[in-house]
Amino acid sequence: MWRLAIVFAFGSAAAVAQYCRDCPLPQRSGKEDTSVYVLLRDRTRIENCRSIVRTFLPGSTVQAVRVQYLAGGICRDTIVPIVSVLEVGAVGLGLDGQPRIVPILPVRQFERRERPPEPSASFVEVTAVGGATGKDTSVRRIGSSQLFPSVEAIVAPFGRMLGSRWSLGILGGASSDGTRWRIPLGAHVRYWFAPQGELSISAGYRPDSCTFNERTPIVLGDDYRQVPVPYERTDPSAAYVLDYVEHPTGWQPFLFVEGGALFDTDFEGAGREPSLNPDDYGQWFVGAGAGTTAWRWLTLAIAYRYQRLNVRTPCAVCPPGVDAPNNYVVNTANLHSLLLKIGIHFRF
Repeated sequence: MWRLAIVFAFGSAAAVAQYCRDCPLPQRSGKEDTSVYVLLRDRTRIENCRSIVRTFLPGSTVQAVRVQYLAGGICRDTIVPIVSVLEVGAVGLGLDGQPRIVPILPVRQFERRERPPEPSASFVEVTAVGGATGKDTSVRRIGSSQLFPSVEAIVAPFGRMLGSRWSLGILGGASSDGTRWRIPLGAHVRYWFAPQGELSISAGYRPDSCTFNERTPIVLGDDYRQVPVPYERTDPSAAYVLDYVEHPTGWQPFLFVEGGALFDTDFEGAGREPSLNPDDYGQWFVGAGAGTTAWRWLTLAIAYRYQRLNVRTPCAVCPPGVDAPNNYVVNTANLHSLLLKIGIHFRF
């Protein structure tokens, strides 16, 4: 038995003898002419071998060995299916000068699939919002603009309190409905879809391509799954390992719902008092949408939002009295809005 040391050199048909050493075979001390042969199952012998390395048949995953040998002082090589190889023999390396015989067997195959990490449920997001509404069809119109800008921020510090891939955040900002600005304050619930990634595949023999018939079996981690191979006997000292790794791209789609109250800034007609119908006052919003993060720091989303807005105006048909020189009424707009959100996203 031996463990062959790997050397990254490829002996072409024109290489000289000393470079015929992808996986150098053991030699007797001080001797470079140890006779090593490979015996195939059809009893063919390949003499003057200098290297045996695990590989595959070209264009396939059929396990094979590449045998490098000397012929006329020139290094040559051949690839042989591993099931066609019986043994390797080294003359004079066994006890009492007997040949040392090493069986050549295929190895087990393992694979590991690594997904991108689940997105962090805690994040901070600041977005610029462009909105468009339908025409105000309320009985008492309040003059809302059909195009309006907003700035919003979401702070989601609660981790996975709602479960895996869910986030709960607090939403706040400043929103315009023409010449007036209002303060939205509410909750934002987000569901993250499965992480998106770019797949890379790496493959190779463990511990290397030069290990045959070692005493110590190879040990892999628990995240590796053994794949059936069409071989009755295998060499436990090596394995063929495939790693499928998805690297995060930063694109992370999500769905969300949000809603809350709208508070007035200081403008003429803000608030419920004084008015003849203060019970009609009530400002709130509710919406839903879809979006994605991009490059891990940018967020893009589109959403629908329903808004109920109020403004107090003088009542033209309500003559003032002695105790009420100015009578006001609360006017209401019920707006259906389409929003486009673009901003920056930080996870923690």
